[in-house]
Amino acid sequence: MKPAEPFIGRVAWALNGLGMWSREQPVWGRRMRARTFDRTLYLSLHRLGLMGRPERRALGRLVRPGMTAVDVGANLGLYSMLLSRLVGPSGRVISFEPDPDLFALLRENCAANAASNVEARGLALGGAAGRLSLNRLTFNSGDNHLGAASGETFRRPVEVEVAALDRLMPGLEADFIKIDVQGWELNVLRGMEELLRRREKVGLFLEVCPKWLRRAGDSAEELYAFTRALGLRVYSTGDFRELSEASFMAMAAGLRGQGHIDVFVSRTPPADGSGTGRSGGK
Repeated sequence: MKPAEPFIGRVAWALNGLGMWSREQPVWGRRMRARTFDRTLYLSLHRLGLMGRPERRALGRLVRPGMTAVDVGANLGLYSMLLSRLVGPSGRVISFEPDPDLFALLRENCAANAASNVEARGLALGGAAGRLSLNRLTFNSGDNHLGAASGETFRRPVEVEVAALDRLMPGLEADFIKIDVQGWELNVLRGMEELLRRREKVGLFLEVCPKWLRRAGDSAEELYAFTRALGLRVYSTGDFRELSEASFMAMAAGLRGQGHIDVFVSRTPPADGSGTGRSGGK
């Protein structure tokens, strides 16, 4: 580390957190609050439709009233609020966010939107219970992550609680699970293997980034193999066609840097969509 980097990091953290960035704005019909420049920008990009359109469209198709949905890596709660609306008053959302600052915002946004069907929990999910260092990035808290720091300069790590979902909430009857944890996805899945075996119709919405998976000590190939070993199939969220291992790996191999894809993982494609169950590759 260069001698000036700790000082620059402190200054950057202070500038990102100036009170001038603390504001509320309407996003997707919800009142969303942020306190830092990077999260205010994140909300603005979603409000303008420059981020989140494919995810919003896919979730709108996959999540139904009355479902129990789990949001792993909830950040400040934008997608938890979307899930709250989609599952409706008869449904339930369980949101996990380990960063203490973002967790506080998650709770505020739940209160501001009267999202009484959301249960917010301030911890991370993983393969086993314990405590780990969460790498919090100064300029993009959307890339906060467990696992290796990968040479990131401007970060402020914090120790957080980690739990395996099967042990934390045994017997949970989850219908839909969204996991966006910057490469920690396979660790989260390992901690809910019992649920995935038990729940015949559970659906998963996963963000897959090969670079981030490697940062956590895993790979896209291992992620695909894990899901298939449980009898789950992987679908593109663009057209909901099934992806063979070859086609999935080809898509993953084409991603560079922080490039990522979203996939839907289930035993069957959405019943009301265009997914035909046909393989996307040979």
